[in-house]
Amino acid sequence: MEEDGNQELMVCMKEAEDEAYLKSMPSGFRFKPRDDELIFYLMCKARNKPLPPTRIKEVPLYKYDPDTLTAISGNMSSNGTINEWYFFTSRDRKHPQGKRPNRAAGDGFWKAVNSDKHVKSNGKLIGLKKTLVYCRGKPSKAQKTNWIMHEYVLSDPPQTTHKNDHQLDGWALCRVYNRKPQAPKVPEKSSPQNFGSNNLNIQNQIKEQSALQNFVTEDLNFSESDKFLLYANFGTIIDLLTH
Repeated sequence: MEEDGNQELMVCMKEAEDEAYLKSMPSGFRFKPRDDELIFYLMCKARNKPLPPTRIKEVPLYKYDPDTLTAISGNMSSNGTINEWYFFTSRDRKHPQGKRPNRAAGDGFWKAVNSDKHVKSNGKLIGLKKTLVYCRGKPSKAQKTNWIMHEYVLSDPPQTTHKNDHQLDGWALCRVYNRKPQAPKVPEKSSPQNFGSNNLNIQNQIKEQSALQNFVTEDLNFSESDKFLLYANFGTIIDLLTH
């Protein structure tokens, strides 16, 4: 118990040091790693290698629903935005001796929406990425939410001896974000003011065309073909000015 407490204290101290370092960075810098870069962080974690300063928290992710998870993280996002977080977590087995992870979390569960995507570096497979959506309630009556998760695992994780038989494998790295619903676009309605303005533009265009016709037919001696070209070009200019 004392050993676990000391380890937890060291993790908290490391996170505090990393946060202080990241806050000292100039404005505009964000923690926004690519898929292959996330696998690099995961490799370091799985092999107990020193990690550079990051905002990846270490939590038992599958014990919490996303709202609670982000709340216990201080509601501070990992990359400076308000809707994205990164976590290291272990995974438990869904069934004893089985190979499928337990996706239950809080008042619902994480549901996979696609097959594993290969993550490569210099053409070499280094990890797998799975996309999941959080669903509230029991599977029979679950409701999808706007919470999305990308779960990353190593393609060739190091062999470890687990103290807990329920633990599936080593570490996974998860990116959690809230996909805000987009407000439907409302078509613009023509207001009486706009309608009057459009009417006035049309009337002015008619007057100008009439003035041009009088100018061509009365003041100048243009041929019929010249008149046609002049009228056509004038209409084109009016269209460009009024649209």
